[in-house]
Amino acid sequence: MDEYNRREFLHTTVPGFLGVLLALPTLCATATRANAQNGRPAKNHAMHWDAFLEAIAKEAATQHLDRWDQELYLKRISTLARNLHRDDPVLVKGLAQIKTKLEQGNVDFEYLEKRLDFAICLVQFEKNQIISAHDHPGMTGMILCASGCIHTRNYDLIKESTKKLSEGKEETTCQLRLSAEQLLEKNAVTTLTAKARNIHTLQAKTTTQLVDIFTPPYNDKRSKDSRWFTIDEMPRKGTQNIFDAVVR
Repeated sequence: MDEYNRREFLHTTVPGFLGVLLALPTLCATATRANAQNGRPAKNHAMHWDAFLEAIAKEAATQHLDRWDQELYLKRISTLARNLHRDDPVLVKGLAQIKTKLEQGNVDFEYLEKRLDFAICLVQFEKNQIISAHDHPGMTGMILCASGCIHTRNYDLIKESTKKLSEGKEETTCQLRLSAEQLLEKNAVTTLTAKARNIHTLQAKTTTQLVDIFTPPYNDKRSKDSRWFTIDEMPRKGTQNIFDAVVR
């Protein structure tokens, strides 16, 4: 996600981001005490960070198969991601102190891990902050709500056309089908594939931390091909879930 124009993000605060980072050592320590042999945790136990990464890497390698079942892959990594998080007292305390740690600054997000096959990113929102409609070309995505509450809307592209304007400019318009809408709270997950639910928007209802896993990760081409959309507030006349949009 770091190749996106950062102006597209409503910024959060350094205290908020560091509050989440404060939780990571606790997650690792808690999970180290758990049994995570071969990246597979015992029932009702958290995974430590290294085991989690290797388990994700093993699943992400399936993208190189002739027939990659993206929905199954997302289901599996969603289960792994849920097993990473627990109500550790230090984590709870760290999140409660978000607004008191440091002076405010501008932070968008931070990579926790970036490999050839996948990337894991930590994203922090303050209340009412928004990421507007955008796509993830050729990618799958799993978004885990680590804390807080956030509203997500996913769309499928069903029609697209480009017309020439004056002075050699062009305008691309499209029709999008609203394919999923969720209010994510702690440990809830939303997903997208390369062809389904790939365009999405997010708006935080409270201070919210997300863990994103994108497979494959952004590279120069995928960043160049990604697009942002301005979507009409109301659906097309005579429909309930079809919206007109302009590619920005």
